[in-house]
Amino acid sequence: MEENVPELERSLLTRRAFGGGLLAAAAAGIERAAAQQGLAKSINIGLSTVVQGIMSSYYNSIPMTLYWPAAGFQFPTFGLAGANTAAEALEAGRIDIAFLTNSALFALIDKYPNTDAVAIYTFTTGFNAMPAVRADSPLRTIKDLAGKRIGVLSLGNSQIQVTRGLMGLAGGDASSMQFIAVGEGVEAAHALQADRVDAVALFDGAYAQIEGVGVKLRELEGGAVDMEQIGFISSAVTTRRYLEKNRATLVHILKGVAKATVFAAANPEAAVRIHWKVYPESRPRGVGEDEALRRSLMQVKARLHNVRDVEGLIGNSTARQIATYQDLLLTGGVIRKPVEPSRIWDGSLIKDVNDFDRAAIVHQAREWKG
Repeated sequence: MEENVPELERSLLTRRAFGGGLLAAAAAGIERAAAQQGLAKSINIGLSTVVQGIMSSYYNSIPMTLYWPAAGFQFPTFGLAGANTAAEALEAGRIDIAFLTNSALFALIDKYPNTDAVAIYTFTTGFNAMPAVRADSPLRTIKDLAGKRIGVLSLGNSQIQVTRGLMGLAGGDASSMQFIAVGEGVEAAHALQADRVDAVALFDGAYAQIEGVGVKLRELEGGAVDMEQIGFISSAVTTRRYLEKNRATLVHILKGVAKATVFAAANPEAAVRIHWKVYPESRPRGVGEDEALRRSLMQVKARLHNVRDVEGLIGNSTARQIATYQDLLLTGGVIRKPVEPSRIWDGSLIKDVNDFDRAAIVHQAREWKG
């Protein structure tokens, strides 16, 4: 790759172009011309990982296979090197909507106070990054991590700040924790088994990967921290300018994600097989079909446990959830000053996004044939 290519351009690492009709032959229940009324010609979608893990099927592979295609509508997707990179790409106008961890959105607003980036749909609503230990560990609460070694995906990973924030909210000494890069899956499992770390600070799907190779985990308790109040974890983010001009397009995209969420919950195996078809690199390697399916199902189910209706609506968030998550980021040093929930969240599309027949999607999922 040329050295003079701008950093942001180099960060647009993987691109997949999907257009009307490309997947239509294999898709059941595809949105057709009637659903495209008012759609933009295309929308550039940024995903915050280069390799799309199996747990992400409900916001990428399933909607792009079953619900996004419409006559003449294009939806190229870009796999980006992290949530912060996705946020920067949105700010620079390289993408129109980004699916990312909300810590990156808060950090973007902290860095660029005049940005008009805003979350419009929450695709992970339950807190999914509580540190975990081996099932037989004596550690019980977040405060027990004082002075301990904690494995993380990388030393640039957001779980470090989140874990520090959790420790601070619990009244413990965040500076006493030592963070060690252990990767995920088998690598992280080996680090725990070899006693290189006392705990891991990852997330739901990554914990399922560890358990999938035989290491039982137990998430720590929050202690003084009410984990049920920490929501607004990961969102679809756009700019207010794009939202104002392209509401129908965004409703179409997000309704596809909401439908895919229902679909995946009704038939997790179909979610896995659709994802394998779109992203074959996500399939576990070195194991047989049954074992690959078992491990993948564990990851899908782990994530869906943290994808819940909020006040009866898929993709919704409340001001209290946003404020509590923001307190965590402030304590962890991710951001320097708070913002009002209305500055970071616009839920004006949520009712329209939920305007579909859930029972029909459940039926579609149960009747799905790969």
